[in-house]
Amino acid sequence: MEWSKIKNIILLMLLAVNLFLLVLVADQERKSAAYQEEARTGAVEILEKANIHMDPENLPPERDLHTMSVERDRTMEDAMAQALLGETSKSGDLGPVTYSGSRGEGQFLSDGKFSFTFAGEGLPAGQEDPEVHGQKLLEQAGYECQVQNVRQQEDGTTVVTVQQLWDGDPVFNSTSDLTYENGSLRSIRGQRLMGTPEPKAGTEPLDVATILLRFLSGVQDGGYVCSEIVGMTAGYEVTLSSTGSAALEPVWLIITNTVSFYVDGTDGTVRQAE
Repeated sequence: MEWSKIKNIILLMLLAVNLFLLVLVADQERKSAAYQEEARTGAVEILEKANIHMDPENLPPERDLHTMSVERDRTMEDAMAQALLGETSKSGDLGPVTYSGSRGEGQFLSDGKFSFTFAGEGLPAGQEDPEVHGQKLLEQAGYECQVQNVRQQEDGTTVVTVQQLWDGDPVFNSTSDLTYENGSLRSIRGQRLMGTPEPKAGTEPLDVATILLRFLSGVQDGGYVCSEIVGMTAGYEVTLSSTGSAALEPVWLIITNTVSFYVDGTDGTVRQAE
């Protein structure tokens, strides 16, 4: 038999094998998706039997959030200071770092806390509402965030609280307060995570069905009372250290008709949200 014919036969055999493997993988993925959906539906039914209602249509998509470690990034601090203050002078290195400029002064601490105080009449919001102006200003400075609440103080100032986002997911315990007076931003104080997270090996996220079952167990063991889950959001909690390093832990925020809870995304530990 000619070599060209043998080669064609080999190619056809390889093609057939690849097609078989493709069909096999697709079938496994279909079965896995069906099993996962069955588990999610089953978790909702178990909650119903425990007199806790959740609309199946409100079940969130599965998330692949992992535990990550982060080191302090001084370059990102420099960029934020310049975006808010313009040209600045810098002092300090190992611990607190202070920036001074014509618009005011800013400081970053090694534990992730930061503050800015603006000189003169502050940064005017113009025709924008404080919450719109503040969020836009911080995002231009590299701080991705969402407005959490707006408070009118007795002294006439307006305080806008924003929650940091990391790749679109909330960092539940990383917030900042922006204080406005007479339509101008006077100060910013809060905490932010800065750096490039690196996933930690050996941590696997729990799926939604498991999170719900761990939530039910935690509620029952803790003696809490609720009858409905009204919201469920995946995000992170950050733990910062004085050395500048930080840990990002995946967490699910579950909001009920009575109180809210955090469920650890890797070990399922349940605690009441503050």
